[in-house]
Amino acid sequence: MMNGNRHIVTLTTDFGHQDPYVAVVKGVILSGFPSATIVDLNHEIPPFDILAGAWSLKMSLSYFPSGTVHIAVVDPQVGSSQRRIALQLEDSIILAPDNGLMTAFVSRAKKAFVLDKSEFFRTPVSSTFHARDVFAPVAAQLLYGVGLEILATEIDIQSLAQVDGLEPTTGDGCTEGAVVYSDRYGNLITNISADIKSKIKAICVGGRLLTLASGSYDTVGDGDAQVVTGSHGYLEIAMKKASAQDFLKVKNGEKVKVETVC
Repeated sequence: MMNGNRHIVTLTTDFGHQDPYVAVVKGVILSGFPSATIVDLNHEIPPFDILAGAWSLKMSLSYFPSGTVHIAVVDPQVGSSQRRIALQLEDSIILAPDNGLMTAFVSRAKKAFVLDKSEFFRTPVSSTFHARDVFAPVAAQLLYGVGLEILATEIDIQSLAQVDGLEPTTGDGCTEGAVVYSDRYGNLITNISADIKSKIKAICVGGRLLTLASGSYDTVGDGDAQVVTGSHGYLEIAMKKASAQDFLKVKNGEKVKVETVC
């Protein structure tokens, strides 16, 4: 898996930065491939929040050049019989546990592999740190150009786990989605496309009826949470210089209901 002279690996985890976990994963990659370029995509996924991790990947991977290797680890079942997967896309590879993190990419994947060849892992393999002992050394091998057919065993793409809630449902003038991510500003990002904003008759989250802002964040009314169009083209619930998440006391996964004019 060559990448010009860049050899990029991205990291998406719920590890945070308080502990040395992220640095250790980087150390293993660099020990295996010293010239790797490692990009911290997101280490502030809420602990165990697979939906937020899947959304972060969905919104981010298209910005990276062809040949990038993406490691994603949000893994509340680490150490179980859950498979460790390599998903081969047209121009990149995702390494992740088989728990739905790769949901947005399954439908357009070329091949899927289970990472089951321990000769390519660190030894011994910890039951609680597969990012370090499995995904990082495999990523280094991929940067050297070793093929997935050698590193892993091909499996049926349709056998992969997928997470619920990444896509909204629509019907009869109603769209039901969810808050899928909350950023550090407290903006509540939904999975509902902003294309329907001009047709919205009512939007409700957490039992509260919201209004639409006329423009971006600076047009949100003081002391109120309103709906804006986010930078990725999805509806967001925001406040002016305040946290909509704190104000509404809404968590990721909260349902968002939109009525539209037919």
